[in-house]
Amino acid sequence: MTTPARSGQTREKSLWFGAANRPLFGRLTMPLGETAKGAVLLSPPIGRESRLARRAFRTLAIYLAEDGYVSLRYDHFGTGDSSGSMDDMGFEHAWTEGVDQGVGFLRSLGIGSVSAVGMRMGATIVGTAASTFDLGLGSLAMWDPCESGHTYVRELVALGALGPDVIQMETDEPTKMLEYALSDDAEKRFDQFTLLEPTTEPIAERILVVTRDDRPISSKFRSRWESEHAEWATTSEQGALLEPQLPLSVQPESTIATLRAWLTSPSSVPASFEERPSLDEIIVLREPGKYEVRERVMELGSSRMFGIVSEPVGGQRGPTIVMVNGVNEDHVGPARLWVELSRRWAGIGVRCARFDLSELGESPWLPGQPDRPVFDETRRSNIVGAVQSLESSDPSNTVLIGYCSGGQLALEVATDLMTRGVFVINPEVGAGNVRNIDRLKLSGRESTRSIVYRAEEYLNRHRRADKLIRGVLRFMLSATYPPKMPRELVTGNSDILLLLSPDDLSPMRHIPILGAVLRRRLVSVRNLHVEIVSGLDHSMLSTLGRRHVVDILNQFVVERYARVASSLPGAGDAVSGS
Repeated sequence: MTTPARSGQTREKSLWFGAANRPLFGRLTMPLGETAKGAVLLSPPIGRESRLARRAFRTLAIYLAEDGYVSLRYDHFGTGDSSGSMDDMGFEHAWTEGVDQGVGFLRSLGIGSVSAVGMRMGATIVGTAASTFDLGLGSLAMWDPCESGHTYVRELVALGALGPDVIQMETDEPTKMLEYALSDDAEKRFDQFTLLEPTTEPIAERILVVTRDDRPISSKFRSRWESEHAEWATTSEQGALLEPQLPLSVQPESTIATLRAWLTSPSSVPASFEERPSLDEIIVLREPGKYEVRERVMELGSSRMFGIVSEPVGGQRGPTIVMVNGVNEDHVGPARLWVELSRRWAGIGVRCARFDLSELGESPWLPGQPDRPVFDETRRSNIVGAVQSLESSDPSNTVLIGYCSGGQLALEVATDLMTRGVFVINPEVGAGNVRNIDRLKLSGRESTRSIVYRAEEYLNRHRRADKLIRGVLRFMLSATYPPKMPRELVTGNSDILLLLSPDDLSPMRHIPILGAVLRRRLVSVRNLHVEIVSGLDHSMLSTLGRRHVVDILNQFVVERYARVASSLPGAGDAVSGS
């Protein structure tokens, strides 16, 4: 699938590449025409940081294409839309091999000069790969690099312990407050990655190291790269990019401009390249007793939104399950949840899809384009368009799963289409009031619009005030929350599953009378099933709470939509092993 990335100037293409048993997913961004000045491999961070950095990397890729360069952004093995997981043996070797495979793919287009950019662990992976394989890089930019895998894990554990969303557990079971938690074995495997050890050969002809101005770097790291005659730059933008929650992340425009100028500074003569045929679908999962899982990219709706469909090879039963993101989230979902659930359920015969709302993630979008309001009506129509593209003959034969603000949107679309089901996880607190604020932005009175925009600008500049006001509103708006279920759904034939963290039930849940009133509003009835999930926090950072959510969702899907397993290979193990 090739789509315009920036009208009239660049184009993008989705593809899978690498080993057949460990395919990697990538996005190729190219200039129009058949010539290029060079190619750049873009190696993203891993875990939560990869989601926060997606737009920054895509922006850089589009700018490079405008300058005449082809770039390949890709997901490391076990991350994003690539195959596998970080529980797989040998993922560390797959990461370094992925760099070699990406460079090889770019050279197979006929482009001789290949460079690379890596952020955080993405830089560490490229540096480690360059000391293992003969990559022949022209330029290498290491953007806020992790000095080693060991230091990355240490930072990750510290952030998990000190994060702002740590919750009081209602059980004695231990948990980690990390979006992407690593097993003890996986942590040990990170020791392989380092940017501290010298190499016998230079890893690139030119090297740029971009470090944060608010964090020290070790003397060993500086000495190592000064010996390579690296150029150095600092940035003050990484904290605003990687430390907030995704909706509040700020794009590092100055750093992107620095990297763009440095990568394109060597004079290059455009040379022809060939856009080779590439795989647009792939088998991503093979497990005993289950269907093989095939994934393919689709364009959804009139706005050509980016979507990936996971489907069983050899048969499908039940509805199509469609994952709906929180606004500003991408199609991978929180903690890669949409990817893992899609593949799990496709393995038992249920077709699943995940997608990016218009102007988000990998959907058509322009750098610098302002974000739409959270509950802009076009977002609702985005979801309707996606569902109709996936189930054109019967859009009601779908189940929507929504998280946060996506949960509220999923409820509304499920009511419009009367879908077979809707699963809602931690829907946005006070969503109706937020919708009213968005409507004020469209007021016919200029004075009303001005007040709203000035208030937003103030809160964007003053994060402490923003946090305080949000906390007060959360308390005041609890009367509108949890959401009132649409009567049409509750009295119809749709399955409704509402999953709430204890904190999302209400800030006042511990007040006896108010807590009792709230719980009475959340009684399960014939079609409405309510679960207050122990250990779950709103952001789904708690690994314990997240595991409980997955268990509940999986049981619901298996019992209602994949119960008849006689057609599955190894049917006796199919459901129990899912």
